[in-house]
Amino acid sequence: MKTVLEAKQWIFELLTQSNIRSVISGNIYKDKRPSGSKKEDVVINDISMDNSFLQDGVFNVNCYVPMLSVSLNGVTQYMPDTNRQLVIAQAVSPVFQNIFRPQFNLTVESHKTFEEEAEKANYINFRINLKAYN
Repeated sequence: MKTVLEAKQWIFELLTQSNIRSVISGNIYKDKRPSGSKKEDVVINDISMDNSFLQDGVFNVNCYVPMLSVSLNGVTQYMPDTNRQLVIAQAVSPVFQNIFRPQFNLTVESHKTFEEEAEKANYINFRINLKAYN
């Protein structure tokens, strides 16, 4: 049986072996990003992984992008940096295409953007489905 820790490590290795670090201003983390980070970070976390013979796991890869500070009519507002979101999404998405390994395979189940208002950031969430072989 594989654990969520092993599966998270596989996803981490796929990302660290790619060119993602040259695209983002921050780093790649498991579980959470540093408190107060104002950088473009990638964070991998787990949702679940069952114990069947062909284990089924669900993971999130969240790509954080700080919002832009914009002054409109003398009022500072924070807006999504859609240009950076697109660049990062285009770099991350191919990392998870056609992944078939002896221990596992994975696919992108869905992707969506979210706002993290307290951090003045948005993130692109890639929901990953991973199948692990026992």
